[in-house]
Amino acid sequence: MNPFLRRASLPLLGLAAGCAFVGAVAARADNWAPNLTTTAAWHRNASNADASADQISALALQADLLSTQRYPFGRADALHLTAHLGGEWWPRFRGLTQGALGGRAEWRHAFGTGPLAPTVLIEGSADAIAAGETGRRGVATGVTFLARKRLDPRTRLSAWHEVSWLEARYATYDRAASETALALDRDLNESSRLTFSVRFRDGDVVTHATPPRADLAALAPHQLDVATFGRPMRAYRVDARTWSGRLAYTRALNENAALVASTEGRTTERASLRYDNLLVALAIVHQY
Repeated sequence: MNPFLRRASLPLLGLAAGCAFVGAVAARADNWAPNLTTTAAWHRNASNADASADQISALALQADLLSTQRYPFGRADALHLTAHLGGEWWPRFRGLTQGALGGRAEWRHAFGTGPLAPTVLIEGSADAIAAGETGRRGVATGVTFLARKRLDPRTRLSAWHEVSWLEARYATYDRAASETALALDRDLNESSRLTFSVRFRDGDVVTHATPPRADLAALAPHQLDVATFGRPMRAYRVDARTWSGRLAYTRALNENAALVASTEGRTTERASLRYDNLLVALAIVHQY
């Protein structure tokens, strides 16, 4: 991908978002209503390996806590400031366990006031990442541009583009990527929704293999011998392309909670490297 995207990490944007967040918390700390999402996700190929002997399945448990305050500016614009606390636990592979602490700043504009009016937003994010493996620790930043439009009272179309970076302790785990996505939501009734989304990602991935792999070594500027998955393997950072499709069903449990069941297929390619992954997840979302 573009060398500029690989090198830039948006430190000023992350600092600005963090300062704005701290100021808002101090001024209106009692108005932030938290939103908690807990997820159990099964990964068919958690090692991102292309050789069948290196493909390892695993379960990951995740929790994300978001607390947002909205500041309106006129009838069409609003600033959303969000605190983020997240965690991911891999029962079999503790080195993959990590936590995140940071914030988001989002500017949203609506073209009109009716329910079918299109909306656009831009969001900047910054998170400090702690991880079981020292090399995975670092700072993650990102920028997202999104446009959303209701096609009718029950159908909504969303398109977005995200650019993200991870400045990790070890270069093998550095990440720079851009992703473009399209999602279609359809309300089946008052309490359930079906969502289909497709994505294309261009950027760094970390694939694992049992060495020697001369083909992967030729593609990876950075590599590292690891025991992440309980046996000697080598991690390779490769600039690759990923296509994915996701289908999700959301069912409201009550006024404040919903259940989300989803399945997602991913295919990643670069020269001789090609691997697939299947994710099946069940999540509970609760708005406090």
